Amino acid sequence: METPPSKCYEKARCNHCEGAGCIYCDKTGYVLVQAPACKCRHCEGDGCIYCGFTGWAGLKGKYDE
Repeated sequence: METPPSKCYEKARCNHCEGAGCIYCDKTGYVLVQAPACKCRHCEGDGCIYCGFTGWAGLKGKYDE
C-alpha cells in the first residue's frame, strides 16, 4: 500500500494577535498552515471557530504530522 503524501505547511502570522502572541498560536505569534497559506473562507481572515480564531484555512492540528 502506498502512503498518502505528507502535507506541506508554512508559517503564517496569527491574525488574532497580529504576531504579538496569544492562546490561539501558543504565544508564538505564528501558526502552521497548509501551503499555500489561504485566509479562512468563513471569516475572510478575521477569526472564527472554523479557523481556530487565527484567520487561516488549513491550520495544522495538534496530531497532524
